[in-house]
Amino acid sequence: MYTKQIIVISAVALGTFGAGKFPQETGTKVESIRGWLSDEQCARGRAEGGTYTATNAQCAKECVAKGKKIVLIDPDKKRILLIGNQAEAKKHIGDYVEISGKVDEKSQTLEVSSLKFLDSNHAMCGVPPKKSQTKQP
Repeated sequence: MYTKQIIVISAVALGTFGAGKFPQETGTKVESIRGWLSDEQCARGRAEGGTYTATNAQCAKECVAKGKKIVLIDPDKKRILLIGNQAEAKKHIGDYVEISGKVDEKSQTLEVSSLKFLDSNHAMCGVPPKKSQTKQP
């Protein structure tokens, strides 16, 4: 009889305390986001002007080496997400990537579960526009 009471009490305790066990999970959701990895200073500066595109990769790497945090520039939702686990993104600073992970909306932080390299950052300064492929008669 005591065994049944212990089981019931344990189940009630888990139900009562289990819901509040992970308060940091509140406001988080798993997302898959494509964007550029950069340093927080350059990315936020450009975002203030409404630009959510790649920053200079070399500059971003230098800023991170000097202590700036790595962020993901999300062009679709026009937001800058701080990478929670910096080591996961360090070798891809400046690259276009797809990251799956938990986003905490309140702190605008992304915990990387997986990172997929998609493309290198290509500086567009000084690159001539492509010529039209259509021939004129």
